[in-house]
Amino acid sequence: MKSFRCLMRNRWSFGLLAGSIALISASPSAAITRDEVMVRAKAFAFHPWRATQNNLTASCSSTYQSVYTPGDYVGLPYDWGGYMSLFTFDQGIQAGLGAGSYPADGILSCTVGLDCSGYVSQCWNTTHLTTSTLHTQSSAISQAEILSGDALNQAGYHVILYSHSLANGDPILYEAIGYNVHINPWGGWAYASGYQPRRFEGITGPSAQDPIGTPHHPIPIPSLPFTDSRDTRQSSSNVFDGCGADPNKPESGPEFVYEVTITQPGLLTVSVSDDVGVDIDVHLYTSTNTNDCTHRDDSTFTAPVDCGTYLIVADTYGTGDANAGPYTLNVSFSATGASCGNGPPSYHPSGRPGDACGYPGQEHLPFCNANLGAEVCLVTNGTPKTSFCSHPCATATDCPEFPGGCCKTISSGESYCVTAPLCGGTPGDAGATDGPPSDTHDPDAVSDVLVSDSSNETDAILDSSVEESASDVVTQDSVTPAPDASSADASSDASSDAQIIDTVSTRPVESDEDSQGCACRMRSHPPSRAGIVLILLAGLMLMRRGNRLWTQNQWRAVGGSHNRSLR
Repeated sequence: MKSFRCLMRNRWSFGLLAGSIALISASPSAAITRDEVMVRAKAFAFHPWRATQNNLTASCSSTYQSVYTPGDYVGLPYDWGGYMSLFTFDQGIQAGLGAGSYPADGILSCTVGLDCSGYVSQCWNTTHLTTSTLHTQSSAISQAEILSGDALNQAGYHVILYSHSLANGDPILYEAIGYNVHINPWGGWAYASGYQPRRFEGITGPSAQDPIGTPHHPIPIPSLPFTDSRDTRQSSSNVFDGCGADPNKPESGPEFVYEVTITQPGLLTVSVSDDVGVDIDVHLYTSTNTNDCTHRDDSTFTAPVDCGTYLIVADTYGTGDANAGPYTLNVSFSATGASCGNGPPSYHPSGRPGDACGYPGQEHLPFCNANLGAEVCLVTNGTPKTSFCSHPCATATDCPEFPGGCCKTISSGESYCVTAPLCGGTPGDAGATDGPPSDTHDPDAVSDVLVSDSSNETDAILDSSVEESASDVVTQDSVTPAPDASSADASSDASSDAQIIDTVSTRPVESDEDSQGCACRMRSHPPSRAGIVLILLAGLMLMRRGNRLWTQNQWRAVGGSHNRSLR
């Protein structure tokens, strides 16, 4: 079998497009607070973006085919060797570069996204370190010493960013692996068994809070007119490096982010004043995607706005923080008297709990996105087959995204939220809402009950704890998925003789080759793009909790966002 070397690249040191901004690499070990690290981690994980047909191929490779399909997504795509800012990524997507890449694609200069080490390097705001060079800018610590913004590294394999621990002691992690950059609230400490906790040399502070004025936690504007004075040198947010309305203007200094909700159409006027030697610009965003920055100016602008929510960003001009300092922001509004229209453009990503999801044979369906609260893709084996994204649960009250649904134990003692028709005799008391939440999953709201046991970790060994029906085990390669699939609205008959397919889990496998990159290795060459998707959806997983198997029962569970065969 062929193994792949994970190589590094820092290919964005040149201008992306004529007139666009070149990536400015951070200085090695530059000082950064834990708050700043986690603000950056969340910005990459919860970043909205839209793939078009142009992002499915790549100009520098005739064989490249993105695993993405046209649509809306949250979290930067996994990109083999990728290292770039949000602005560079957004500009690349807009320019039609490929969305993500994998080992079989090789190192490409025409795709965008982040790999595991590129992600952690961006969070630390340093040059592109690899898992094999991470030690040059970090020091080893014990697990007991680990704090927000520290990393868990296994040189030559993978690196993970630690956020915080829940009341039950399980960690909340962030990583770039599988499809995208995402939160990992389910892996537990066993997920990182064998990984060395490391502390970035430039990191400061005893802990991370949830600072205000960031993309994840903007400053609310309760009423208009509004005035606010702050100092960008005190900001924990430095993720917006440019504005799509004028990409030639560098905005790489720290910023404060505000949020305003408009209840009637009108004209919004935003102005800023600053001190001598300080240069703060003002921007209007309809989302945190920098391509959705519709207006900017170094002093004031007036923009037509519809009913809806907007972000106002006071950003430091330039390529660093030399121009950061105190400013005063003024926002006013004048109604036009018109009726509300469609509002600002919005994103509608798939992969939420309850959404139909892809599995072997139905790879065209979306993957389950951990950033939207979904962990696993459940697939019934009835006629017709149905699939839907879900997450672990303890009781039905943990399943508000499933109206009338319930919490069902499907195998190995693991319980997941299921749709109402599949509850059988179980009271369908879940679901206080009419559908999945409209906002992205809040990483700070993950409850203990959503984090399942992660204590059983071995290399692709069938779980011996399942019931006797597990004797009819089929391996992943021998499964022939039915050709039909539909949404999660299955009838109760669909699960009467369904099959459980729980994912086969492996640790990262070693290679005889020495990797200098993010150390994302696999031992099976995907024979085709469809093969890559199948592997992502049902194949090798990175140190997943417990040992999963294919067995007969009522459900079929195919790992969605947590199927990490490629890192």
